[in-house]
Amino acid sequence: MKQAKLIFIIFSIFLILGCSKKSEINLQDIQTIELLDSSTDNLSENYTQTWHTTNKRIMVLFGYNFNTPEVYEPILLELSKKFGLDENGGLILPLFYPDSFKHSPRSFFTQIANILADDAYDFCGVITLGAPENTHIAFSRNQDLWNENVPYPVIALFPQDDVLGLESSCDFVLDKTQTVNLNSDFIVDEEENVTISEAPEVLENTIYYILDIDFSFPRTSDLRLHVANMLKNRKFNYYKDSETGLQSINHFVLN
Repeated sequence: MKQAKLIFIIFSIFLILGCSKKSEINLQDIQTIELLDSSTDNLSENYTQTWHTTNKRIMVLFGYNFNTPEVYEPILLELSKKFGLDENGGLILPLFYPDSFKHSPRSFFTQIANILADDAYDFCGVITLGAPENTHIAFSRNQDLWNENVPYPVIALFPQDDVLGLESSCDFVLDKTQTVNLNSDFIVDEEENVTISEAPEVLENTIYYILDIDFSFPRTSDLRLHVANMLKNRKFNYYKDSETGLQSINHFVLN
């Protein structure tokens, strides 16, 4: 009888220990699953947004050859992903000529000058793509506002505005053609009306470079070095006036 009781007690002990061990394993399994789920959520959050909210702004004006949806929408999408747009607290303030100035497109340059003078914006740069005629007037007024010492770079990429006007009101001008008419306006051939393939990459590189500095570019020999750093491996030359042969110090042409 005593032997039967002893066997029963030993069997009960093994049964209890077995149940406890199984419960412990199940609990560990559950904790492991929860950790994996949490880790996946964190990875998802890290890749949803690559930019942060900022008070700084870079104005990007989409002008001739860059102002149709099929051209600017892919560019704007990339800018939105990498830098964020003004409407969402991001870096880029996009403007489109003439759509952003429908109330008075002929005086769009006055509206641009007013935006640049607006204390609501803390600008750290201005970039134009295909600047239309009279854009330089807005930049000239901005120079007057800052007593010729604008604290941020103003850059014209592939413009169609007055050559001398842009050279005097921008830190530098970058173009892909040297053809000008008698009024010193750029002439773009029909073939050139096709989107300039280098433009999106040049634009992004320019924005990244502006973010690394806190000054406007001096019109010295150092300017060429800054442009070379922006363009990376792309080759370029100084612009030369076709009539006088004079070389501009702040106007460059992509090869």
